Amino acid sequence: MKSFWNRKEKPYVLVVFLLPFLWMFCSLFLGKYFPDPGKLLMRLSGIWACVFMAGALSVTPLMTFQRFKILARYRRFTGLAAFFYSVLHLIIYLVLFAGLSWTWIRSDLVEKPYIYAGVLALVILLLLAVTSTKPMMKRLGRNWKRLHRFIYLAALAIIAHLWWQVKSDTSLAIIFSSVLGGLLAYRLVTHSKRLRRLYSS
Repeated sequence: MKSFWNRKEKPYVLVVFLLPFLWMFCSLFLGKYFPDPGKLLMRLSGIWACVFMAGALSVTPLMTFQRFKILARYRRFTGLAAFFYSVLHLIIYLVLFAGLSWTWIRSDLVEKPYIYAGVLALVILLLLAVTSTKPMMKRLGRNWKRLHRFIYLAALAIIAHLWWQVKSDTSLAIIFSSVLGGLLAYRLVTHSKRLRRLYSS
């Protein structure tokens, strides 16, 4: 953990990343303005989980530009933020929607299969968060990079989660599918180019 705070600006970055959470927390006390805070919090937590996921995937392509190489130091932090807001999304569902009722949850698991896609993304992000530390990187060696490529599967699961639950408003699904899909396409193209260079040399 000491290496996590080895740069003076990181506490300020932490505050910035927590601003959406603070807004969501404050909205709980604004019931007269938001008659259904649970629905609002579910939407906001899901949006910010997608935003930080897109941010984590954006670091590598942005680092091709010299001015953005500084973002490398925040890649892990951004991924952890995506995990944090995904967990928050789940907690809000369990507490404010399901009321911690197993009967309610079991019914939703049958009637709302998009939950499985969301859970898959969350499990992958949990695995990546647990193995994001430097000691784990050393322990896993080359397997660390292979493991963390599962972030692309998590992004696909998020896209499926978004589209599977669409009723009438497709705006968020379109926006995040375009962003995450574009980033995944970029990684696929760069990876295929790297393989061609490897086999042609």
